[in-house]
Amino acid sequence: MEYTSNHWHRLPQELVDMILENLVDEYNSDPVYQWTTLRHISAQQKRRIEKQFLEYWVPKLTVTLYSGSWVQIDYKSDAKASGSDCEDGIVHFQAPQDNLSDHVNQERLAALWHLYGFENRVAHLRLGEGVLNGGIREGHIVNDTELVGLKVGEDGMTISFDWKQTMDGLLREEMLMRKFQNEMISQRIQKLAKANQWPPSLADQRVELVKQLVLDIQMRKRVEVQKHRLDRHDPNGAARLGSLSRESAYLHKQPTPPSTPSGARTACCSICSRQSGPSIFEVASQEESVVLALDGWQQLDADELLDLYGEAFGWGCCRCQGKEGDLEWQQKRKNQWMKVGTGTAKEKLFNQTYVRWDPLG
Repeated sequence: MEYTSNHWHRLPQELVDMILENLVDEYNSDPVYQWTTLRHISAQQKRRIEKQFLEYWVPKLTVTLYSGSWVQIDYKSDAKASGSDCEDGIVHFQAPQDNLSDHVNQERLAALWHLYGFENRVAHLRLGEGVLNGGIREGHIVNDTELVGLKVGEDGMTISFDWKQTMDGLLREEMLMRKFQNEMISQRIQKLAKANQWPPSLADQRVELVKQLVLDIQMRKRVEVQKHRLDRHDPNGAARLGSLSRESAYLHKQPTPPSTPSGARTACCSICSRQSGPSIFEVASQEESVVLALDGWQQLDADELLDLYGEAFGWGCCRCQGKEGDLEWQQKRKNQWMKVGTGTAKEKLFNQTYVRWDPLG
């Protein structure tokens, strides 16, 4: 649609505004498209969308700080933030006292935030947990996008940042991932069709796409976005991507930094002794559903959706165990997952919306 064409100028301004408002409203459930595309159609709609984001989406943004592999501290929007703070683009988030682990005090929080930087994203952003994609499980956005203009309180319990620039980075990278993902899916379908391996039925095609997404595309699209981020941050290539960690190498399949001598084990196993938090690849492998990347998933019945979630879980287990070609193992793990919990397929899909990264998988 060409919004600046002569056809638009011939219409009464009130009618144009009404059409654009209806268009924006149609995408209320897709903040990525609203922000990256519809926000630019007119100055009036830009003001309206930014106001809506500040009032609706910023309170649904969570900043999670990691301490090792087990502890996650969530920072949420401070409801007491003044209007002047919002007007200059700064928002204040805080971690509730009861959200702190017995193993993390305020001094430790401040020390963790001191480590935050381009090469060490010790905090991740989550948008729309339990809300996006109709509240279906694993439907939120998660990324290690930069907190622009980050300032940390002395006690480590409060942070402030530029919400517009941060939201812009988060949603632009999400849109870029959609672009890479669509291109990769199209290329993979062509390759499978050329080899006569593309199934004829739509249901079987969806099953095949889930496999391709889990074993390759889901992580490869994130690698491309990370490389794009690095090119913009440091064209000379002196900086490195801290997200490409050794622990997540089985996911991103990229060269990793040399191993560093590990200190004395302080706990029962390597997981408990791990000093670093999870990389975005580890988090996305558990929190981002590839099923929601399928065209038309909203029109599928709950039973098929749940079955596709089971397919994804099975292939995720194969990816983790290095058994990517083992269909028998994948089906075994899928069947075990399908038996977990009680209730209808719809209840299983919508009653567990907050799926968070767990070091034990």
